[in-house]
Amino acid sequence: MGILTNVDDKRNFKVTEDKSFTLVNGDKLFTLDELSEAINLIEPEVFHAHVNEHKNDFASWVDGVFEEPELAGRLREHPTPLRMMVSIEKFLRQGTASQPGASAVDGATSQPNLTVVEGGASQSDAGQRAA
Repeated sequence: MGILTNVDDKRNFKVTEDKSFTLVNGDKLFTLDELSEAINLIEPEVFHAHVNEHKNDFASWVDGVFEEPELAGRLREHPTPLRMMVSIEKFLRQGTASQPGASAVDGATSQPNLTVVEGGASQSDAGQRAA
């Protein structure tokens, strides 16, 4: 059972500094939402430093820190930026419509509009680069 099992706001659940994830570019991640955003926006070489044929640091962090082996398994099974982001977003939305105080509108506002851009990287509407 993961640490997020009884957490209402999985998207913004923040781990402590000692359990944060530091990317090779120095950026620190504290939430699964930040992980999803980082996967979306980081340069391909930064992504491949963490996810390659030898390792998947993102899946290991999700498994070891958040104790979410099912999500970690999906990240290992589909190690591309777009598929990883989709897996994280699906996980973060689990059960939000049935939680007290949540509505379909709440779920819709936290769902990014993803598009695939040149080179297979994906970006949200907010993070699109000028073409």
